Amino acid sequence: MDPSKREVVNCMFSEWYPKFSHLTMKSYIINLSDEFVKYLQDNGTIILPKGATLDIQAQKDSEDEWSDSEDVNEDCAVDFPDVIGAIKQTLQSLNHKAFPKLNWSAPRDAVWITPNNNLRCTTPGDIILLLKSSDFVTYDLTSPFKLCENDLTVDPAYPTQLVLRKWANLVVGMEFRCFVRNRKLIAISQRNHTQYYDYVENQKDSLPTEIYLFFKENIENKFDNSNYVVDVYKKRDGDFWIIDFNPWGSMTDPLLFAWEELMEFDASSLNEQDCPILTNDGEIVGAFRYTGKDATMQPSETLSHRMPQDFLDLTRGEDATKLIDFLRMRIQSDDADSSDDEEPWRLPSAS
Repeated sequence: MDPSKREVVNCMFSEWYPKFSHLTMKSYIINLSDEFVKYLQDNGTIILPKGATLDIQAQKDSEDEWSDSEDVNEDCAVDFPDVIGAIKQTLQSLNHKAFPKLNWSAPRDAVWITPNNNLRCTTPGDIILLLKSSDFVTYDLTSPFKLCENDLTVDPAYPTQLVLRKWANLVVGMEFRCFVRNRKLIAISQRNHTQYYDYVENQKDSLPTEIYLFFKENIENKFDNSNYVVDVYKKRDGDFWIIDFNPWGSMTDPLLFAWEELMEFDASSLNEQDCPILTNDGEIVGAFRYTGKDATMQPSETLSHRMPQDFLDLTRGEDATKLIDFLRMRIQSDDADSSDDEEPWRLPSAS
């Protein structure tokens, strides 16, 4: 069963953060204007707003090639002084290292466009470029209730918000997705399920109980939905963070489970690959799954969103010769496709 619209709204960051802020990374919420939201949705706009420089630009010396392009961009750029000012102020509070997301989704599918291949942002330009490049963010902006159950009610009103979270160097294998049905934890999956981590396997007997006890003490009966998914992270000191809440249903990836089996889950009949989730009294309440060392190699879940390296160099302005090569290929293509009475497009001659 997919969630209702109200249950989706309950998973919005600003809905749950006040209640659980002591159990997660420090975060700031910025309300976005309608004009800025329209800018994010405009696929034809590639120029960043005024004042929104990229980290790669900030690190460059004031060379002619950069100053010329910046002058052109400033002339054409739109201006959102309130939003850019709020982002700059928040970045300063976070020591200029932030993890961005919108109401529900982070732009994980757009990391291909960043120099370091991660979501650490240091400037407003870094943040905005990620948001404009992400299909996940577009879904937040246009279709957050698309996969809700047959709910014909009017979509709930909610503000569009940018969330900037304190950057933390997380150990990727220590994040886990927890599935909660009727307010009871029934299943836990390794979050990054495409990789094998020996330290997860070494803790396979203790981890499920640790996560269960954290859930029991800090989350159970405190979140508004009866059915939901919550991602948690085990820190180096052994404590846990809440990373995010997600709706129960097909809009959320079940990872190493299938939604059909989660809907009909029975703790008394675990599969061979399941590790039991045990209470302190030894009662089996659910199943824990991790990726074993004999698992076949799997592609990253965001691989289909990535771009060739040559295109990345073009977007960052790092290789002018590739731009020339690209234009020459375009000329050759136009020449081959044009008919006798068509004038092909050509580069202007140098004078």
